[in-house]
Amino acid sequence: MDDGDKTEPAAPAAVTEAGPAIPRQRGPELFVEPPPSGPDRETLLERRPDLFVPGQPPAPATESVFAPPAGSGFAPPAPSEESVFAAPVPGAESASAPPAPATGVPAAEAGLESSPALTEPSTEPFGGRGPAMFAPAQGLPPVSAPPGLPAPGVAPIYWPAGVAPAVAAPPARRRRRWPVVSGVLVAAVLVLALVVWIAAQGPSGQRVALPAKAIPGRSGAAAAAAPPSNAEPTVGDKILATLTKQSKALLAGDQAGYLAGVGAGLQDGYNRRFGSLRAMGVRVWTPTLVDKPTQNADGTWSVLVRHDYCFGEGCVQQFPQVVQTSWTVAGDQATVAKYEQSSEPWDASALQTVVGRRVIVAGSGANASKLQRVATKADAAADVADRYSKWGPPPKWYIVYVAGEGEWKTWWDNGDIGASYDGYSTGPRGIVMQAADAGQTFLQVLLTHEFGHVVTVGEDYGTAEDWWMTEGIADYIADRDGTTTKGRLPDVRKFVKNGWDGKITMGPPPQNAPGWEIDARYGIALLAMTCLAKKYTEPKMLDFFGDVVRKNDSLEIASSTVLGTDWAGVETSCAQQVRNS
Repeated sequence: MDDGDKTEPAAPAAVTEAGPAIPRQRGPELFVEPPPSGPDRETLLERRPDLFVPGQPPAPATESVFAPPAGSGFAPPAPSEESVFAAPVPGAESASAPPAPATGVPAAEAGLESSPALTEPSTEPFGGRGPAMFAPAQGLPPVSAPPGLPAPGVAPIYWPAGVAPAVAAPPARRRRRWPVVSGVLVAAVLVLALVVWIAAQGPSGQRVALPAKAIPGRSGAAAAAAPPSNAEPTVGDKILATLTKQSKALLAGDQAGYLAGVGAGLQDGYNRRFGSLRAMGVRVWTPTLVDKPTQNADGTWSVLVRHDYCFGEGCVQQFPQVVQTSWTVAGDQATVAKYEQSSEPWDASALQTVVGRRVIVAGSGANASKLQRVATKADAAADVADRYSKWGPPPKWYIVYVAGEGEWKTWWDNGDIGASYDGYSTGPRGIVMQAADAGQTFLQVLLTHEFGHVVTVGEDYGTAEDWWMTEGIADYIADRDGTTTKGRLPDVRKFVKNGWDGKITMGPPPQNAPGWEIDARYGIALLAMTCLAKKYTEPKMLDFFGDVVRKNDSLEIASSTVLGTDWAGVETSCAQQVRNS
């Protein structure tokens, strides 16, 4: 789709009562309506501290003290004013780094281990309203999902003359329920000083305060008070030295060097981690000590370790992984005695990969045969999503994890997402899809929807009041021929007939909502965003979305400044199109 297509969309596809199968997805959020409170909120914070919870901003750095969970075997750290240690950043572009995969080149031949061969991407048409790539219409499956379900496409509806009442004085800006900067590293970080402190995921769901970026040497006050070069190295220095050697060995593909300094009983985990990270094409792996090592009763030293990483040649955006560790120190040598297992897919499973033009697709050996088809569809999905990356460059690589049944329940601690869902997004970190869907006709729609979340909202999903726009725009991006719209229309009509109040500004489905109602809400969100694109042009629809969801303007202000009319008239007009669909 070129720019001309955006401003003058092609005629919508014809609509029939029967609809095709559509994927059941979940967006990058863990938001439910109404917002969780009490024990539910605490459980959510423990499970996913890297994602914001409405009304619960990240804890300030001065209050973020890591306390290991009971029974973990780790002693809590003593209070300390000492600044974060940081290792020198190993060269991401060093000659020893894994070679970049070429388009259509098997990942194994390009230096990414344990990867099935990659063939050329499919030439299957996608992106216009020409020959459909989808299977013939079939019965719509039951759908049940919290926020994140897809419903892409340009709705096949007709538009009467627009209503443009007089513009009333715009109200004050609405208040966001949580800060714009998300709880994990985001594509744009507000730099207020040398170090910007953000929240990142700690061990066992704890919350810790971390610097936005690892800095060579010591940071802050410790840098000014650094001891002379001939000073006796501290325990932290020795631990950091081992971590730095392991990092350099990992990037160089030196497995023996990576295992140096690893204690007895940990080799299997380190071997698995090495293989998965190399298969993912790791280009940056920068260690940092988050706190000061504290000595345990048995003489070992406990310290929280953070690694900043990114995958794929030319990767820019880095993400933090934080784990609790324990060390033995003898002379100048620090050896890992305990290393907490995290739930990141590459840390929890032995992964193989297929690398496409724009995607890295990973899965365990049991799903290796499915990765090639997913990569082909994902490359096509990336081409579509890239065109909607209006607010910044698209990610260098879209990352897709193909999860088996057990992995679906454990990766990223997302056991709360049931088996009835097909996919969910964690923002630029990657999306997760069920392995069972690798052969489905709607695979490309599923992937495009999730990539749509990556380019439009990233990791800052927005508020409950933004839900209809956040999901609607991802669905709009994903369906270029109206197939999913066709599938949702029967449930939309049922919802309208059962007493819909005419408000297109719908929040996420209630947790106990039946599948047809969930599907209807997603359908209305899609139809609403399609209405804005058809009536005011796609560029203005995107600007309107950006002002409301990303800039936090009210609907009234954004409608006045972008659409040139008052919101009440816009909603009335689009609601009528929903009723007429």
